[in-house]
Amino acid sequence: MNRRKIFALLWTFGLLVGANGMTAFAAEQKALEEAAENYVSRIVSFTDGTGMRVTYDANASRQYVYEVEDGVLTDVKVKKTDAEGATVLEANHFEGTVELQQPEEGEKYTSIAADLFGGNTDITYVKLPAGVTTIAAESFQGCTALKSVYLPASVTSIGKGAFRDCTVMTQIAIPKSVTVIGDGAFQGDSKLQKLYFKGGDELTSIGLEAFPGADMAKDLVIVADKGSMAETYAEENGISFEENEAGE
Repeated sequence: MNRRKIFALLWTFGLLVGANGMTAFAAEQKALEEAAENYVSRIVSFTDGTGMRVTYDANASRQYVYEVEDGVLTDVKVKKTDAEGATVLEANHFEGTVELQQPEEGEKYTSIAADLFGGNTDITYVKLPAGVTTIAAESFQGCTALKSVYLPASVTSIGKGAFRDCTVMTQIAIPKSVTVIGDGAFQGDSKLQKLYFKGGDELTSIGLEAFPGADMAKDLVIVADKGSMAETYAEENGISFEENEAGE
């Protein structure tokens, strides 16, 4: 076979390979476009227990697949569509405002593994679902963009260092259901301005240095019922106290 024929064959083979590659690329692009077309965002807003207005895409969590082990949420995958149109699960990185829900099927979770959010510097707000009873130790530690977290009325305990070093957190509402707040739960939160214990509190224990002292969070105010453990803590640690308004 002469050189001219060999060159012609190689050129034809390359063209076919290129065409196949282009076909695969086009199919992948089409699948991504269809997935984008089928996904409809649903922007909602709500005012949490601190008065903070939160806006987010309520449909984002519909793409989540929750992995639960012994009542602990260990991972969240996100559903995507591949080039063949099949649904696949991919690792998910949370950012911005995040709403979590309970799995539609299977085991529900009552707490969250510390490595799911801990150290995440991209989340700004997290809304937790009903059924969560424990904010485990170090769950949100080092989340340096986190401004607040919505805690449902099912929460009964906040673990050691759960919100430590959330350096831009400004306010958070503690549900009446919470009975225990662990050591250093909010330590290092120098921008914290208000801790709301709305509707009274059932606290039986507040750990050592649970909240940043007056020397760190200079504008911190604890809002709670008169005569509550939260008020006593404020007085003992030189933190400003404000009485709950009637009915809150």
